[in-house]
Parts: sequence; structure tokens; C-alpha cells
Amino acid sequence: MQIHIQLIPISGTNELTPGPDPPENIYHYTTGLKLKHIINSGAIKPTTAKIEPHEKPVAWFSAQNQWEPTATKVPIAGMQGQIATAQAQGGLVRISVPGTCAPYVFQQLPLIAGTKPSVCIGLLIAGLELGSDPDTWRFTPTPVPTALFREVEFFDFGNDTWLAVDMTELACRN
Repeated sequence: MQIHIQLIPISGTNELTPGPDPPENIYHYTTGLKLKHIINSGAIKPTTAKIEPHEKPVAWFSAQNQWEPTATKVPIAGMQGQIATAQAQGGLVRISVPGTCAPYVFQQLPLIAGTKPSVCIGLLIAGLELGSDPDTWRFTPTPVPTALFREVEFFDFGNDTWLAVDMTELACRN
């Protein structure tokens, strides 16, 4: 495995500039249980879980169109972790949104969110150990409203595919 580190120049001002041009679609990976909270709140909100008091919360996305390993909610890697997560949390969910919804890349986390470099290195190592590709990680410090969702899908393990669900139907159930 090769690790490529891309340095992004940071200006001396406090100007927040987006990362490289985003892909057309990016994905927020979550679970059925968490999807209910997202729909009820009206947005994918930046998470405050496991961040330092001085950090800004961010919402995470991936340019990868397959399950993001860091979204697995149990300490089991690979497909077994995905299955256990799906069983415990009401399924695996993929929400697609325009790439512009998360304009920043992982390398910008210290500048945008105030995350310590040592914490960033820990996130990087943990992601790599789970089989993730940090080059696909994108984030935003602002909520992404449900009106920007292009598609919401549940993973069908039996057919190894993502199945779209009707947002109107989901809203009625929640």
C-alpha cells in the first residue's frame, strides 16, 4: 500500500478557501437509525462526537461510491462489521448530495475545524487500518439540508447493491 500526502498551501490570512474541485456527487454514509434523526432535523448536521472543546464540528462525506469503512459502528472490520452495523442500526444508508455541499478535503481539517495535527494523524491511521481511502474524504462545517439530497439508498446485502428509497415515504414514516 502506498500513502500519498498532498500538502495544501495555507495563506497567512484567515480566509477559508475550498479544497480541490469536488466530484459531481459525494456520499454521506450512515445507518437507518441515524437517518431518522437526519430526516427529523431536516439536515445532515456536523457531529460533535469525539471532538475537542476548541474544535468546530464537521459533517463527513466521501467521494467513494461504496460503503465508507469509517462509518461502521462496531469494532469489526470489513463485511462482518457492515453486517453487524446494519443489524444493530436498522440498515446501511447512503445519501448522495452535490459535491459542492462539502467543499473541504481532509488535509484542510486543522485549518477549517481547528483539529490538532496529532488528532488528524490518528484519524488518518484509523481510516487506513479500516481500509478507507482518505483521499476520498470531504467535509463541511455547515449543515446540509435534506432539500439538497439527490438520493437516499439502503444497502441490499442479498443482491450486493444500493436500493433507492422514496424521500416522501421516508418523511411520512418518521
